[in-house]
Amino acid sequence: MKKHHFHFISTALVIVGFVCLQLLHFSLAQTQESSAQTYPKEWDVPVRSGTALAEIKAAYTGRRAAATHVDDLQDRSPLPSWFRDYLRANLNGLPEGGRYQYPRVSVEILEWMLSHQDLKPAPPGGARRPVRRTATQNRPAGSVSSDRTKLRSDVNVSDADERNSESYIAIDERDPRTVIVASNNLSGSGRQKQFYSADSGATWGKAELPLPMGIAMHSDPTLAFSTDGTAWAATLGIDNTGTSVTVQVYKSLDHGASWQFDATISEGSNNDKELLWIDEGPNSPFKDNIYVAWDVPGGGMRFARSKDKGRTWSKPLQLSADRAIGAHLVTGPSGELYVAWPDTDSKKIVIRRSDDGGATFQAAHTITTTHGSYEITIPAMCRRKALIYVTLGVDRSNGPGKGNVYATWTDLVGNDSVDCSDTSSRAAVHFSSSRDGGNSWSTPRIIPADLPSTDRFNQWMAVDPQDGSISVLFYDTRGDSARKKTEVYGLMSIDGGQNWAEETKLSTGQSDETVSPADLGNQYGDYNSLAAYGRNIHGSWTDRRPSIHGGKEQIYTAPLQTGSSAAASPPPSK
Repeated sequence: MKKHHFHFISTALVIVGFVCLQLLHFSLAQTQESSAQTYPKEWDVPVRSGTALAEIKAAYTGRRAAATHVDDLQDRSPLPSWFRDYLRANLNGLPEGGRYQYPRVSVEILEWMLSHQDLKPAPPGGARRPVRRTATQNRPAGSVSSDRTKLRSDVNVSDADERNSESYIAIDERDPRTVIVASNNLSGSGRQKQFYSADSGATWGKAELPLPMGIAMHSDPTLAFSTDGTAWAATLGIDNTGTSVTVQVYKSLDHGASWQFDATISEGSNNDKELLWIDEGPNSPFKDNIYVAWDVPGGGMRFARSKDKGRTWSKPLQLSADRAIGAHLVTGPSGELYVAWPDTDSKKIVIRRSDDGGATFQAAHTITTTHGSYEITIPAMCRRKALIYVTLGVDRSNGPGKGNVYATWTDLVGNDSVDCSDTSSRAAVHFSSSRDGGNSWSTPRIIPADLPSTDRFNQWMAVDPQDGSISVLFYDTRGDSARKKTEVYGLMSIDGGQNWAEETKLSTGQSDETVSPADLGNQYGDYNSLAAYGRNIHGSWTDRRPSIHGGKEQIYTAPLQTGSSAAASPPPSK
């Protein structure tokens, strides 16, 4: 009798367990289905039937319950649900929760695919209609002029009937008249655009990076010069399926007029947001070392170096295992190397230092803990959102601030929000400094003084190696009560960040990336850029003012004019 009793109870338990398991599966499926139904409709995109992209969309539409984690929507990247499933099926190791799950470059990959739905690389230059110019815009082919005898205002260096966005600028310290700007060109040729000037930005030529075998597009441009005048570029090289993202380096021996492929320096196919730096310090034992850092989504920060001008590259070194996104690198007067990045999980901005040319790194130190995490939702960047990005600078001058390290970043003022109608928070530029080699940092402060109902974002910083002055550039919405239209401002400090000059407006027109025909997926991109040497200070940014032909995003540059109001006191000693 007891034996039968035991058998009955065991059978009942099995049945109850099976029912509970089925209920759990049903509940999980319902949760996932409910999550899938909350995707904003505006994230979906039209795809032409009969194309290679249409085949991908058909294959991955409706697979959410099986393919996507229930926390997928914590990442608010404006990617359709079918494209997210496609990425998850083809990129190994994507996180299953948190704000940063998909490579930031996924938005650019989708942009390229939508513009090239046969998924075939475009020919050099892309398909371009003739550019209509006014009488004052008739210029020699391949060049752009400022139309000014003295550069006192902004210049459209891209000046084309195509979209260019997310730029980087560099100055040759051997000859500061040589300036190069790079930008994305996703919907055109897909190749990274390179704009070059030999006269401090008075006139500009145009070039592109070549596409090595297996690469269909570039994204995330960065630039640097070595001391022999060679120009270097790093970019993300991406295949035509968008499922292999690699970090690649190129060089130019003619100041940007032509470029050649150097090397792929990353491992694997899931890499994101690289940045390039070259040690130009005249007294550095590591002069002309080339450094590149990038992140692996969900897998931390990576680093590689070349000690022989790109002939060979080190195996990638893992600097962290956190949710790193977007590195910045700089070197100091004695060749000390700093690499910093935000961690989206802990909200910390961390920094590591190397004193042996990148062979080894000291333990990480915290610059700050941010209010926001990963990105900030503001009216001017409601869809793509403004990235919390850190930029570094080191005083390499022989002044009393020699060796000081500086950091700027965009962060929230007020509450975190994913709703653009919430006006209780805003974005601002924050600044901190270190006078002990990055070990400890000053209390962060907002620069310039905080303005109510104003967002400032996509900041960049440059420290002049000759006099140690600090310059910062950023977007600013003070001219629009709705906080949607932006202008570009810059400011300077000559006393190590204690005092700042009044802001100078660099742009001569407002941009609005929230209305048609703006590129709503990319909007302003993740960063602008700034370069300084001997008070030759040049900024570059994405601009879409109403006067631009076709209403397409262009790359503008302008000098940051220096005034006497930067500060009266000398830089503080270390």
